[in-house]
Amino acid sequence: MIRSTALGFILIASGMASIGYASDLMTPEIMRQLGLTQSWARPIPVPAGAQTIADQQLHVHEENPREYVEIVEKLKAPAAGQAAPAEGEEAPSPKVIARIAADRLGMDGQPIGQKEAERLASNEIRRLKRRGIDAEINFRTVPRINLYSISTDGTLDCRDAETGEPIWMVGVGDRRLPYGALGTSEEYITVINGSNLYTVESATGEVIEDVDLIGAPSLGAINSGRYAMVPIVGSGVAGYPLAEPDRVPFKEIVVGEALALPTKAPKSTRIAWGTDRSFVYVMEMQGNPTVMFRLKTDGIVSGRIATATDDRFFFGSENGQVYALSGKIRTGRVLWTVPFGEPFYNEPIVIGEQVLIRSSYGTLYSLDINNGALTWEKPASNADEMIAAFGGKLYVTTLSGGLAVIDLKTGNRIATYPYIRPTKLLVNRITNRLYLVSDSGEVQCLRDEADELPTFNIQPKLRAAEEPEAAATPQNQPGNDPFGGGGGGNDPFGGGGAGGADPFGGGGAGGADPFGGGGGGNDPFGGGGGADPFGGGDGGADPFGGNPF
Repeated sequence: MIRSTALGFILIASGMASIGYASDLMTPEIMRQLGLTQSWARPIPVPAGAQTIADQQLHVHEENPREYVEIVEKLKAPAAGQAAPAEGEEAPSPKVIARIAADRLGMDGQPIGQKEAERLASNEIRRLKRRGIDAEINFRTVPRINLYSISTDGTLDCRDAETGEPIWMVGVGDRRLPYGALGTSEEYITVINGSNLYTVESATGEVIEDVDLIGAPSLGAINSGRYAMVPIVGSGVAGYPLAEPDRVPFKEIVVGEALALPTKAPKSTRIAWGTDRSFVYVMEMQGNPTVMFRLKTDGIVSGRIATATDDRFFFGSENGQVYALSGKIRTGRVLWTVPFGEPFYNEPIVIGEQVLIRSSYGTLYSLDINNGALTWEKPASNADEMIAAFGGKLYVTTLSGGLAVIDLKTGNRIATYPYIRPTKLLVNRITNRLYLVSDSGEVQCLRDEADELPTFNIQPKLRAAEEPEAAATPQNQPGNDPFGGGGGGNDPFGGGGAGGADPFGGGGAGGADPFGGGGGGNDPFGGGGGADPFGGGDGGADPFGGNPF
């Protein structure tokens, strides 16, 4: 699908971009200061620079990995009297002398394949042996990472995110209509154009389906399970089967309109999003998609929700409350929640055991993923958007538009580069790569000098002992109306029956009156068994629990 004229344009534009717009990208001198090297720098085919990039998404294709044949130096056995590695101690890794990709293109323009890669490696091992170097073959499999870009003229571009090499390029939709955020999955890319949903094969770029949407889409699409889920204008979401005509689309009415595109938990089919009515919804997209539960939050959650392994979701509200929510069970669990005196509007980022979240004042906090405790002695300041984190460093844009580097362990500022001003942000939360986009649309990929192969951001698994009792409200259960009560109701302004959540009055066991007690009452200033946010009580429903202060 890539014509020779298009490739010629890309090569010419690349040279022009690197000369004319170097200030948008990182210079070799700054790379040396940070221990980085450039993996690649190429322009994205856009009609008029970065401003005409409608969306860019990175996706890890684990079912279509890249195969490598490595030539590694043989490890020598411990010399006489030299102790072998102790039990549990990690053995030294063999030195990689050369690495040959099985999908490397040969003289005929086709991938050489694994057998040819092995043959080339064997020939090299024989040459090394004549030089006195003992080497052997090792096999390595690495998930494939693609970068997908959609421009305002309908050009959908797919390229290798590790090398920048184009894979395919195709025109999608009507350029006169707006494009939404791309949906990505192992097999399909979905493109919202006006009120149409296009389904594209991720391997070939072939457009296989064009569907008229139910209602007006508000943000874009997210692919999960066998569906593309699309938030629609008004109170609802709709789901469309991915290339399965036997399945029927679905529509789910929710309380409030989605304020940001839903996010999908890693290696899961569960998604979460916030609405303008102060609810966070968690939905299961496997089988027949259904809303599992919703959580009434203290303030609107307007930013995208961050995710981690074990179906965990992290987000902050405009009232300054930060939440960790588990979607592992169908009723949901609030793992911890921490109050701050600053509003949150941006998506957090989860790196290892840290949850990093920025307030609207540019204050950046680091919280422990397990309990919400602050992990930095003091927060970082003058932070705008977090765009990558690896090698112990966090890369952020500043409030004035420059680039800053922050120590992940301490939160201290390592360096600030006010003249590196990426025009469009390409946020990477999944690998150890930094992507910068220039005003011309050129993408620069940077990595640590020693990290030739990508590594992936993996969080620790949730320990079962850390999960408290469920605090979210199951969807479609009696009394699930936030403005009307019933048995077990979640009515903040009135209720009845056991479990009524009336903060200004109540009745019955479990009444949630913060200013008056009673058996099981939620009185933060008194009351037996109460949910004192500044001190514990049995069974308390502390909205400020997990406060590191």
